[in-house]
Order: sequence, then C-alpha cells, then structure tokens
Amino acid sequence: MAYEKLLNEIYAALSLEYLWPEYRPGFVKSESPDWINETMDFGLEVSQALLPDDGQMASFIEKYLGRRKEELPEPAFERYGERLHFYNGRFWAILPDETREQDYLFKAKYRFDRKLEKLNKNYHRCKENGLYLFLHPKEGTTVDVESLFAYMKRRQEKERIHFDWVFLNCIHVIYVCDFGKDSAEELLLPQNAEVFLAAEAEKLRQNGSWQGDGIRDVGVET
Repeated sequence: MAYEKLLNEIYAALSLEYLWPEYRPGFVKSESPDWINETMDFGLEVSQALLPDDGQMASFIEKYLGRRKEELPEPAFERYGERLHFYNGRFWAILPDETREQDYLFKAKYRFDRKLEKLNKNYHRCKENGLYLFLHPKEGTTVDVESLFAYMKRRQEKERIHFDWVFLNCIHVIYVCDFGKDSAEELLLPQNAEVFLAAEAEKLRQNGSWQGDGIRDVGVET
C-alpha cells in the first residue's frame, strides 16, 4: 500500500521509537535525511520501494491525501478503481495492483541505489546513517532478506559513504540490517501494533505543525 510521504516518515520514526532496542530520544524532522537524532548522531532517510513509473501515483497521493471521496477527480476512479483506500471517509492510500506481478526485490534494490547515490552527494551526514524502506510485499510473500542484504553490502563497497543501518518494513515485520555487525535481525510487530502505529502516525500527521521551518520532535510523551 502506497501512502503519502510525510505519513510514511512519521510512521517509520514511531516504529523505531517503539520497537528498535538501539533507539534513543529523539527524532527531529529534517530534510535530506528526513529525520535527525542528535542524541544518537543518527540520520534517517525514509522511502518506499517504488520505481519511477510509480511517481505519478505518489504525486496523486501527495495532492489528494485526506480529501473526501467526492473531492477526488473522476479520472482517479477510472484509473485506480477499488485500489483507492479511504479511512474515516477520507482518501488515505492506494492499494497494490494485484493483477500485476510485483518484484519487491527489484524495487528495493532500485530505491536503495538511488538513496545511496544521494547519501554520497548531498545528504547531511551523521556519525551513523540509516535508510528505512517500505517494501509493500503482497500478503503471504516471503521476502528474500538474505539476498537483499548481500546486494546492499556489495553495492556499498563501491561508495565512500555507507548506510550503517537499513530497515526493511515488510508489513508484519521490520528487518534491521546492521552492516556494522554484518547481520539482519527481525523486529516482529506485536499484535495490534500496526493499528496502533498507524493511528499515532495519523494523529501526528493531522495535528502536528509541519509547516514553516519543517522541524518538529516526534518523541513519545511519557
């Protein structure tokens, strides 16, 4: 399922805050990368494993997210049909096209390559750099994490600056690729965790002040 960019960024930060044992408070919104954690000296970029052809869909989501059904243009219903996903009566996402073969590994590799290039050109680099990828696997799909980890490791050998961590969100599990330890471990989402994180991300997305200087702490209140 493809979501609007900022919502993805907030969800990613929250999921690490609640589930990642290495996390320390707190993430602050930035650009290139999307989050900076000064406590950890850690930068986090968030992206979806999409190809350039998916860009038009992403632009549509950016423009119409949160709009009521009757506010969406008629061509959208002709193009996306039942793939349009509504939450509380408002447009919230576009579901995957189940009639098309989805090569998640290919998409993940493509997006990783593009982000690695940018990391070496124009990102604000921290002591440790991370990439969080939403893979959008079809329900029941077993993602070949070992193969993807090996690819990313080989690919980074050609670059001066590397990602220290890559987080692969596969809906019910987040794979944490730690290149310092040369390992990939699972973060299993507890029961109802997806619903909770989605609700918290939506609340922050709708109520947060993300305009102006674009800086906001996403820390959890305790």
